[in-house]
Amino acid sequence: MVTIVVGIMFTNEVTVQAEEAVETTVESSEEVITEEAEETEEAEEPASEAEEETPAPAEEAQAPAQAEAPAPAQNCPIALPAEVHTYCEQAAAEFGIDSNILKALVYTESKGNAAAKNRCYIGLTQLNPSNFGAAIATLGADPNDAYQNVRICAYMLSGWMAKYGNMYIALDCWHQGERSAAAANRTDGTNYSRTICSNAQLLAAA
Repeated sequence: MVTIVVGIMFTNEVTVQAEEAVETTVESSEEVITEEAEETEEAEEPASEAEEETPAPAEEAQAPAQAEAPAPAQNCPIALPAEVHTYCEQAAAEFGIDSNILKALVYTESKGNAAAKNRCYIGLTQLNPSNFGAAIATLGADPNDAYQNVRICAYMLSGWMAKYGNMYIALDCWHQGERSAAAANRTDGTNYSRTICSNAQLLAAA
C-alpha cells in the first residue's frame, strides 16, 4: 500500500511538472513569435516610408525644368495669307508708307480674300475702279489683279498722306471718299481709321 501511494504521488508530481514545462514552453514560444512579429513590423515601416519618399526627388528634379520653360508666344490675331503679306510689303516699299497699315487695311476690307466682291468694290482692298481711273491709268495697273489692287491703294494712301499729313484722314479718304473725309477733317480718326491703326500696331508687335 505504501509503495503504490508513493508511486502515484510521484507520477502526479511528474505530470504536474510536465504540464508546467509545457505551459512554460508555450509561453516562451508565444513571446518569441510576438517579438518576431514586432521586429517584422518595425522592419516593414522603414520600407513603407522609403516608398512614400521615392517620388519626392523626382518631383523636385522636374521643378527647375518647368520653371525654365519659356512662355508660349502669343499669335497675332491679324491673319493674312503669306502672298498678301508680300504684296503689301512690296507696294508699301514702292510708295513709302507703313506696310502694316496696308496689311491692316486689307484685313479690314477683305480678310485677305483676293476674290472678295461687294457690288462695285473688288479685291483685297475693296476698291471701286470707277473712282480711281486716273491712278489706274498712271500706274498701268489692273485692279482685278491681287497685287495691282494693293498697289493702287498704296499709291492713293501715299498721295493723301503727303497732302493732309495725317494717316487717319488718309485712311478715311479711302473709306469715305476724299471730299467727305477732307470736309470732316477728323485728325483724331473715325472708328474705321482707328481700327486699322490699332491693328497695324498689333502686326508691328507680332
